[in-house]
Amino acid sequence: MAEFIRGGAGVIPVTKEKLHGSPSTGSDDGQDGLAVDEFDPFLADNEEAESSNASLLVAPHENQWYHGRLDRYTAEERLYEASKLGSYLIRESDRKPGSYVLSYLGRTGINHFRITAVCGDFYIGGRQFDSLSDLIGYYTNITDLLKKERLIHPVPPPEPVNDKKRIVAILPYTKMPDTDELSFQKGDIFFVHNDMGDGWLWVTAHRTGEQGMIFRDLVEDLADNIDPNTVFSWFHPNVTKNDAVDMLVKSGPGSFLVRPSDNSPGDYSLFFHINNQIQRFRIEKKGVRYLMGGRTFECLDAVINRYRKEQIVEGHTLIQPAMNEEDESFAKPKEIDHAEKIYATLRECREQVGLKKNKGIKMQGFLNKKSEKNKKWKSMFFVLLVEGSDTHLYFYDNPKRTKPKGLIDLSCAYLYQVHDSVFDRPHCFQLVERALPCLATITYLCANTADLAQDWISALRPLCITQMTRSPKVQRLRELKCLQLHILDAHRLPFKLVPNPFCIISLNQVKVARTKVKTGLDPLFDEEFLLDDIPPDVLSFTITVYNKGKRSKDTEVAELTVELSSLTNGDEVDEWFKFSGITPIGEWGSLRLRVRYLHDLIMPQEEYSPLQQLILDPSLEVVRALADICHLDRIPLANSLLRIFRHERREAELLRSLNEAEIEREQETSTLLRAASLTTTLMDLYMKSVCTGFLQAAIQDTILKLLETKQSCELNPNKMDSPDDACANAEFLLQILDEVTLSIFMAYDSCPKTVRYICGCLQRSVMNKWPNERLVKTRVVSGFIFLRLLCPAILNPRQFNLIAEPPPPMASRSLIMVAKCLQNLANLVEFGGKEPYMEVVNPFILKNKERMVVFLDTLSNVTEKPEPDEARIKGDPARDLGTLHHICCSHLSELQALSKEQVGIHELIITAFWSSIHSLK
Repeated sequence: MAEFIRGGAGVIPVTKEKLHGSPSTGSDDGQDGLAVDEFDPFLADNEEAESSNASLLVAPHENQWYHGRLDRYTAEERLYEASKLGSYLIRESDRKPGSYVLSYLGRTGINHFRITAVCGDFYIGGRQFDSLSDLIGYYTNITDLLKKERLIHPVPPPEPVNDKKRIVAILPYTKMPDTDELSFQKGDIFFVHNDMGDGWLWVTAHRTGEQGMIFRDLVEDLADNIDPNTVFSWFHPNVTKNDAVDMLVKSGPGSFLVRPSDNSPGDYSLFFHINNQIQRFRIEKKGVRYLMGGRTFECLDAVINRYRKEQIVEGHTLIQPAMNEEDESFAKPKEIDHAEKIYATLRECREQVGLKKNKGIKMQGFLNKKSEKNKKWKSMFFVLLVEGSDTHLYFYDNPKRTKPKGLIDLSCAYLYQVHDSVFDRPHCFQLVERALPCLATITYLCANTADLAQDWISALRPLCITQMTRSPKVQRLRELKCLQLHILDAHRLPFKLVPNPFCIISLNQVKVARTKVKTGLDPLFDEEFLLDDIPPDVLSFTITVYNKGKRSKDTEVAELTVELSSLTNGDEVDEWFKFSGITPIGEWGSLRLRVRYLHDLIMPQEEYSPLQQLILDPSLEVVRALADICHLDRIPLANSLLRIFRHERREAELLRSLNEAEIEREQETSTLLRAASLTTTLMDLYMKSVCTGFLQAAIQDTILKLLETKQSCELNPNKMDSPDDACANAEFLLQILDEVTLSIFMAYDSCPKTVRYICGCLQRSVMNKWPNERLVKTRVVSGFIFLRLLCPAILNPRQFNLIAEPPPPMASRSLIMVAKCLQNLANLVEFGGKEPYMEVVNPFILKNKERMVVFLDTLSNVTEKPEPDEARIKGDPARDLGTLHHICCSHLSELQALSKEQVGIHELIITAFWSSIHSLK
């Protein structure tokens, strides 16, 4: 409904959908017959206003539920006096000033929920809010606080609370670049959120609405009776309504001013002179924010700046403020005669500011975090902080920032590892916050190396929720659960409902692994997963079948659950398991699984000391024996052995000895070190963990180029869009191959010295055994460097942390072509008649054969064992020794057969036996 207000300039339409009272027209409050009207305009772009934060618009005012600093007992008394289910209040903690508590009276009685306040943000239940009003609005209108319970009845304090501290700048300041500091002028007023320590405060500037840090010595406290908006030239706290009209008449059309509202204390009135009219607009104060026209603003100045640029009523914007030079309501800051001393103190304290210098820091560094909005990974700086009973993981855009982008409360978090298959990248794990019963917040994190991931997991796990309560007799022991799961094939899935099935494996409804998408009536998955370090409270695993949507979302179709108690510890099971459907339609088919479940208790590390000595014995007799008999346990055995030896910085000795033993057994050079053995698995794991820098220097630029280009490298005519593309594709492929080989050959010095030393040992060993075969020393090194490292990294760059997102289809095919060509070059063979379209690459191979030989000889030219390239890894030796102990017990009969000939194996059996006795005590 539009109402027309008449004035000297004619008729001006004003929208009236959201009036805060009836308009007053005429000369009661006016001057010289000018019309004066007060309302909240609902402007032409009301769709934007409707979409503004709904929780702010409908949340009760802070005065209705905020009680200031209050103890738990008094808070509970006030809630009981209200005697209504759904009653609530927010209070500042009396035990920990600066943090807040939401006290709520529900069906189960009174609950107190901690609210963590950091740098102007508020965290509860794994969610982040800009203000307490936002938080109240969210749990009032958007979601439940407890199951089927929301905030309903605010409990007001006995008298209004005003504990918001305000300060005023006594000196100006210009911020340091790339920090969270604020620049400000003398006289600026701030609202204080947090004391950061070391003389720094986290504040909101009233003039700009910006949040940031300021130094305490640059400000002084501001009296409660002074309105913070006094810093603005257009604000007049002591001007009457009639005086305001007089000032605007003198200032002329387009002038404006703001004064406190008479009708609504705490709010403000904007007076605006439009030709022969004075119109008044109400600006509502909501906590530390301002509302006008259905929009939310950070500060009063933001309201004025918006309507200086946009129409406040049709055809009119705010132009010039009405000035009142006689208004002395605001006391100017005093002059400071020791300013230089204050600035000098500030410079000394700058380096000590923020959480990242806190004594409670247990670990800090960069991790990749998956964004909830765009699903992409972003590198962020993480700080693990322990302060008393509070344990938080903060994350920042960069180390210079003081205000975190968010935090994770570890006191209500569970840690689960994530299999590489979920995001097609390694070294991922997740923290699942369950602070509130009806909300679980999941944060996915990823490290750039396996060692870094293990270091973070080792630091975080003890601080997360203990996922099972144990009896006092076994509190000194830790559980080790491991699941080897091989999803083979499905039978009689309803094809019409599931034309493109894939499976997701979950533990406690937390997704930890997934298969690739398949097609066909009875899809063959044939995918194997090793789920290591399963949390102790996990009693079953669930496999859910989804259908991959082409344009719509993936749909959940059926599931099966396997109880871990139904599996015999250490034994392999190969069975069909029936699905149950999400909707009952009859037969849902079944899934064939091959499962091996390991469950053991880990003792303190000192209990494994005899086993550790046998494993680390220079003869490596025990390691070689385990390599020969533990084929099913090859991967967990390799992981544990590598971590144990790297913890002692003896990885070079382990890898060199096992390589030499395998070369000694081999009779044919064509199959040398090509099979999947403990030796090759150890080499794969080690190279992948330490060669990230080498991969970045050698191939990352080429991979990024193929991702960005629109030109394909495809040579297979059956996969080309058009046969006419063959020449251009071949030319581009040869160009890429020249570039990537040059990059690889130039990057030899980036390869870790330990890897190069092991390659040199390989060359010397094969030359001693096959002295007349010139190329064997080249192929033995290229088999590892190219076939097991560089080519897999080119084929799956995301799994090696070289790119953040999956490559598009054309780039994937180009990467396959490049890897295929480098593989032949590494084998020193040209393409033959089976793939005639690849023969165009043969001149490239012939040209680079000798260069390949020289490169691999140069890379392997390290004759003395170097110090390990990395610092001693932290790891968890007890966990890895516990794994080895369990493997020994699982293969006891094979070890007993070997012990008749090898003394060291006999000692191993005795050691394993006594360790088992100790674990039972």
